[in-house]
Amino acid sequence: MDLFLLRHADALDHAPTDLERPLSEKGHQQADKLARYFTAARLKPAQILSSPAVRTMETAGAIARALALPVLACEWALPGMHPDDAIDGLKPFRDSGPVLLVGHQPDIALFAAKLLSYHFPERLRISKASLMHLHLFSADSAELESFLPCNLI
Repeated sequence: MDLFLLRHADALDHAPTDLERPLSEKGHQQADKLARYFTAARLKPAQILSSPAVRTMETAGAIARALALPVLACEWALPGMHPDDAIDGLKPFRDSGPVLLVGHQPDIALFAAKLLSYHFPERLRISKASLMHLHLFSADSAELESFLPCNLI
């Protein structure tokens, strides 16, 4: 299974709740840039999954619109996601083709570190709007295919 892990784009600092924080203008530009990248690279995941937080749904939504795909909000991907919850949450999608998961830091990095058997997960940092491509060999084991910080996309 090919898994794309994406940290949400830049968001505003303040909102009534953390989950309601929308993308900033910079974040909208980053999300649009990601959408153009997915289109130009002909990357079309079979599923786009996202934390239900506004900033992740807006990031995923820009890509989904460009690819004419829906976004599935996954409660298990909310801030504070545990890597084991992500492994369990992805199980129904293992045979569906490539999956894009849009989430939060440090959760996305901790999940990637677990899949890659990285011994120092706290040292793995994924900047906003950055994309990792992993190839999963099993539910909890992967190989890094690529890592693209947003400024290189």
